[in-house]
This record gives sequence, C-alpha cells and structure tokens, in this order.
Amino acid sequence: MSHKGHVVNTVPSAAVYTSPSGHHTTVVMQQQPYVVTRSSPGLFGSLGRELNNLGRTISREIDWTADQINKSLATTATGNILNLFQSGNFVQLVSRISGRSLEIVQGPAGLVVDGLGPDNAPHATWTIVNEGGNQVRLHNNNNFLAIINGSTIVIHMPPGVMHGVETKFQVTQHGQFIILESLKERGRHVGVLPGGALKPALATGKEDHAMFGVRLMYSPYSVVTK
Repeated sequence: MSHKGHVVNTVPSAAVYTSPSGHHTTVVMQQQPYVVTRSSPGLFGSLGRELNNLGRTISREIDWTADQINKSLATTATGNILNLFQSGNFVQLVSRISGRSLEIVQGPAGLVVDGLGPDNAPHATWTIVNEGGNQVRLHNNNNFLAIINGSTIVIHMPPGVMHGVETKFQVTQHGQFIILESLKERGRHVGVLPGGALKPALATGKEDHAMFGVRLMYSPYSVVTK
C-alpha cells in the first residue's frame, strides 16, 4: 500500500528513511492466523510443518522486500547529495542519530559544536568551500569545522588567513547520508551521540553516529545539479 512521506518496512530492525523526493512507501505483510484443532498427533504434526514452511516463506518475502526498498533508496540517492557541496552553498547537516543539526554554540571556554541545532537556525548553517575531489571545508561566519588530536572543534579563521589541513574533510556518501572524514587524521570522523553531544572523532568510524542528512538552505547558483 503506498502513501506519501517515509519508507517503512515491517522488519523490526529496519530504519525509517526519508526519501530525497519526499515520497514514501509503506510495505505491510500480513499473515492470516491459523486455527489448529488438536484431533490427533499426526494432524498436529502436519499442520506444524505447514506453519513452519509458511513462516520461512513469509520471512524470505519480507527480506526480499526490504532489500528491494534499500536498493531503490540507494539508487535514487546516488549522485544527488555530493552535488550539494558546491562552494558558496549553505547547508544544514542533520545527524542521523540525534535528528537535529550540527551547530555552533557558546561554551564555557569558547565556541563549541554539538548535534542539537534547530531547523533553519543561522548558527546551524554551514557555508561550503569545495576544493575538488569531494574535499571540503565548512564554516559558519569564518568559524571552521576541524578535527585536531581526535576531537571535533571549531577554529576561527579570518578571511585571507592560510588554512591548514585540519579544517579539510573528505565527503563520502552512504545511501541517503554523508560522512565527514578528517584529511589530517584519516579514519577519524565528525560524529554525534544520541543525546546530541559530539562523539570523539577518534572513536567515530563510519557507523550511524557519523552520518548526516544534508538540507540545502541557500545556493548562489541558478540550478543546483541533483
């Protein structure tokens, strides 16, 4: 049965995905109950085998359906997200784990980053500087995202100041999400914990904590390739 919104399947371990096109498909697999009358051990045993066979068939059908949904989402997302990382674009990075955006806030000792930013907030919007090969720098009012000594921080870099590689990230796409890997400290990624706090970059690989959805807030280009 089809509706508009999200993609949901009936497998408990499957995630809920939001399609870039704004559509969703709800797949419902219903099993009609069997009423078993215990008239004899032979009949019960036969019905039991039939139920087992039915269960295996339905399980295979659900697994196949979930696999087709995931393949469809990956196909429709491929090539879309990385093209949003053009120089001058403004984006929000929405954590897959917290459901909120990567933002800059004032901490006790200066500016810090967390994953609790609200929608459309200026301090949760990042300007893209693309240096080719999907290698980017991200800043908010010249406060640049960086990974130094295994920690994700922000560094203020006034215009015209020479940047080091610590503010440079390799962007890779994983389905409908992107991951930001430090080019200075390879294998370390920007990550968020479920409560919205930053996960140490040295402990963040390519798991869900490192994944972000991308929301384009502004583009200076008349057409953004998708």
